[in-house]
Amino acid sequence: MVRGRRVFVGFGMLFKVFSRSLVARTTASAVLLVSVLIAVPMVVLIQADVRNTRAELAIRAEMATRIVLDDVANALWDLDPEEAVTALMPLRSIDSFAEAVILGTHGERFATFRKPGVTILSEAAATAATVPLTHLDRTGAVRSIGTLLVRLDTGPTDAAIRHHVLVLGGTGAVTLLLVVLGVVWATRGMTLPIAGMTRAMADLAAGDVSVDVPVRHRDDEIGRMAKALATFRQNAIDLRVAKERAEQAVASKAKFMAAASHDLRQPAQSLLMLTAMLRATAPTPKVAESARKIEQVVMTLKQLLDELLEVSRLDAGGVTANKAVHEVADLFDALDSQYGPVARNKGLAFAVPQHRAPVVTDRILLQRLLGNLIDNAIRYTASGQVQVACLESGGTLIVEVRDTGIGIPEDRLDAIFEEFHQIGNPERNRDNGIGLGLSIVKRLATVLDHPVKVRSTLGKGSVFSVTIPLAPVETAAVENVAVETAAVEPGATVPVVRPAASAAPPAPAPTPAAPMATLADAPKDGEIAILVIDDDSFVLSAITMFLTSAGHRVVGASTVSQGLRAVEDGTVRPDAVIADYHLSATENGLDFIAEVWTRLGLRIPAVLISGRLDGAVTSRAAEMGVIVAAKPIMPDRLSTLVEAMTASRPALSVAADTSRPA
Repeated sequence: MVRGRRVFVGFGMLFKVFSRSLVARTTASAVLLVSVLIAVPMVVLIQADVRNTRAELAIRAEMATRIVLDDVANALWDLDPEEAVTALMPLRSIDSFAEAVILGTHGERFATFRKPGVTILSEAAATAATVPLTHLDRTGAVRSIGTLLVRLDTGPTDAAIRHHVLVLGGTGAVTLLLVVLGVVWATRGMTLPIAGMTRAMADLAAGDVSVDVPVRHRDDEIGRMAKALATFRQNAIDLRVAKERAEQAVASKAKFMAAASHDLRQPAQSLLMLTAMLRATAPTPKVAESARKIEQVVMTLKQLLDELLEVSRLDAGGVTANKAVHEVADLFDALDSQYGPVARNKGLAFAVPQHRAPVVTDRILLQRLLGNLIDNAIRYTASGQVQVACLESGGTLIVEVRDTGIGIPEDRLDAIFEEFHQIGNPERNRDNGIGLGLSIVKRLATVLDHPVKVRSTLGKGSVFSVTIPLAPVETAAVENVAVETAAVEPGATVPVVRPAASAAPPAPAPTPAAPMATLADAPKDGEIAILVIDDDSFVLSAITMFLTSAGHRVVGASTVSQGLRAVEDGTVRPDAVIADYHLSATENGLDFIAEVWTRLGLRIPAVLISGRLDGAVTSRAAEMGVIVAAKPIMPDRLSTLVEAMTASRPALSVAADTSRPA
């Protein structure tokens, strides 16, 4: 049993080698063919030689009997054994003669003559010839009187045959070996270059363009194949270089767009504040209308900058998914609060599902993705409804955004995800967006690894679906978190995460040496003081003038040292801080806010505004309880935030984090 298993395993390994190696198959086939072509004729020749030798020996034995036949018959007729032996003596001169026996009519032995030195032979070692003995009686009739048996020794003949077989076999083996070596050499001359080119093609397919293509110097078919492969390798090298250059160009473009959109936000922010002041203090209705139109233009610019920044950050790899377990019902509630009023103001029915399920996702990015789909559906639906629905399928949650809008032609379902591609807006009406919403959706889906699909019927509506992985039951039980959304500018939502009751308590945040009070503990003098810091003088001036016109006492600072000095020397005891994030190459707004808190001994409300916000910044701001808003912030929004921050209210529930990033 064990031996049979080993044989089976051996055959399996041999078959595996043959199935994977062209060299092995070709060589084995050639050797087998040549072996058959040489071995079969050799076997036939040897068998023919043996048969001919045996036949010749038998003929010789029969001829020997003819020599002594008459004398032996007379001696037997006379019943004279001595005369019979004498008659048999001439047989000694015959090669290979062994013995002769005269038998009577009943098989009795009459006389025997054996060659001297020859022992009794077995039938297998001898060739015999039997001849009947006859004699004329007195009446002239022929009578059978016995039988003459002559045996010839086949030993010398067999030895000669063996010698011939050995000579033929040796000659055939040497010939076979030489032929096999020649066949192997010839086949390897074809198969090895092919195998080498196969390995080179596999390496090229894997992206290794440093491989060397063999046998390019040959002029036959293999050489031409090698030259074609070398050309393919060079094309792969050129393609890689072109791809790297294209990727560098895309990365450079994305970085440029991110930087440009950030820099453009600064004058846009100033314009928003100044036009708001102009509209509020306009001496005539005509001036107020002009200010309103300027504000609309700046709003369009703001929308374009928001979406360009989002696209550039996604293309530049500046957005990463921080996945965790989130309750999808909270996400639906946030979407209903944000987009429900917009849809209903347009006369559309809007509904989100009442469904609870833990999903593994980045809530901020997923809310942005679904928000873009809902916003797009509202824009292109004149009547009817926009509905968010969901269903669980195979460990995933499929969320669908359905509308009864204009629909999408079948041949343009893929094109809608391209930049600046819009359906039903040939006049480029900015009220319908600029065509970047679905492009951002596609990029966010890639970052989140949440596939997005679309189906649509022209004139009846569209359905966009997003597939989100469900959290395992045990993971959801351990990592379930309740997510609250801080009051931030739309598109820059920041989650404040509160551990569930079953979760382990978070590590305590670093605190100052002395206990820190909150705004509720500060003395109230009736005048609201606001400290504004921004490294852009135009933005600083515009925000300062806007808040001053709103009746607040505002102190502006363009550097960290200037702002801290104003706090320390008593120039301002702020009730709120409005800080830009990027203050210098080494300073930022969050560190400034933390330092102000420490020096005042009060954790006063703060707003962080910036044209560039990444996950680390928004996460730290959420931990500190700082509100985050994207530039340019709307004047009305800023006024609302200031009023909310400075109103009498309980102390914030989020502990201050005055730690500086490493």
